[in-house]
Amino acid sequence: MQKDLKIGLVLGLVLAVTATIWLATRPSLSLIARMSRVPNPEHPQESFVSPNDLTANEANIADNQLPTTSPQPELPDSPEGVPMTTQYEQTEKIKSQKFHIVREGETLSKISSQYYGSGGNWQKILDSNRNTITDANKIKPGTKLIIPN
Repeated sequence: MQKDLKIGLVLGLVLAVTATIWLATRPSLSLIARMSRVPNPEHPQESFVSPNDLTANEANIADNQLPTTSPQPELPDSPEGVPMTTQYEQTEKIKSQKFHIVREGETLSKISSQYYGSGGNWQKILDSNRNTITDANKIKPGTKLIIPN
């Protein structure tokens, strides 16, 4: 049984190395070569572009060089003459939230007086944190609370 396992591992390794070497030595299988393929309707069997037919950018890519910059294509105009672009407008401002990490000995009224100047706004904090606080009289140190504006 051990001998069969060793033979199988060696054969699998040889097969994997052979396949890797075969793929690495085939220039027609490289990414650059596959990118430069353009179907030719007159000669369907010819699927490669000759180096003379490449633009400057395509030639640089085929030679493994960085492409040169080219002007961006213009967007087509809509029938009204307005360029066809998509703009997203935000209808309401993003509201920033304050957070507070509860320390040992803090209560909701102490936290309220720290952020609002009055201990009477503890109910606002409790309402914003209903899923975190189960008992308003017992808040655990290390609890992250949302402080509403």
